[in-house]
Amino acid sequence: SYAGKYVPAISYYIHMKNPTAAMKINLKGMAIGNGLTDPETMMSEYATFLYSVGLLDSNQREFFQSMTDMIVAYIRDQQFLKAALIFDSLLSGVLTNYPSYFYNITGTRNFYNYALSEVPTDLNYYRSFATSPEVRRSIHVGNLIYNEGEEARIHLLDDIMDTVKPLISVLVENYKVLFYNGQLDIIVAVPLTEAFLLTVPWSGQVMYRKAERQIWKIDLNDTEVAGYVRQVKKLYQVMVRGAGHSVLYDQPARAWDMIQRFIENKSFS
Repeated sequence: SYAGKYVPAISYYIHMKNPTAAMKINLKGMAIGNGLTDPETMMSEYATFLYSVGLLDSNQREFFQSMTDMIVAYIRDQQFLKAALIFDSLLSGVLTNYPSYFYNITGTRNFYNYALSEVPTDLNYYRSFATSPEVRRSIHVGNLIYNEGEEARIHLLDDIMDTVKPLISVLVENYKVLFYNGQLDIIVAVPLTEAFLLTVPWSGQVMYRKAERQIWKIDLNDTEVAGYVRQVKKLYQVMVRGAGHSVLYDQPARAWDMIQRFIENKSFS
């Protein structure tokens, strides 16, 4: 989610510094998966999306919409921390000592994949791997205590609901840009990314609005569809079927094929 902020920020920094830098970075493009890039335009899509997949009834939809409207109002008033805290209370409940609204009405904790009630336990296996002696030696961290970055998360709360849309406008004119979403994600669902992309000011916006989405298969003879792609100039928008927020975990073969096509300028159709 937060990669929707720091990936454009780093890319834009490179773009601005490269002309005068003694050592230039050969930036060719950037890819963002399920990124919370422009919360103001994204928030309004949540209630309709959750209702359409059966996770809200009509009354719950009305309440959810009223809360996201409040979030948008706080964002426009640049009260980003208040907006972030309401957002957290609606979906994740990470910052509070009580369950989120989403958990209370659905009974499920997994806001990364609406086909699953709980987050798979093997998603936590990386901790033992990352703290193993071999990995510690390889990444030169010595005996530093492993942590989840909770302190950093708290310091970044005021930034979560801010936007980097102006940076996207610059980057998409100069580099290849890939936005991809997992079909089953909730926290940054497909309609949220599309709502944001429809508001980005750039030279291809009219073409993007008219562009037809293409069917993407890993192999043309496959019966399984990997996803759908809309491409205009240097902008790629991809929806990966059968994946949630963690696209690389849920659909590794499709994720690999997607990124290889993007890097190597190969057609998706």
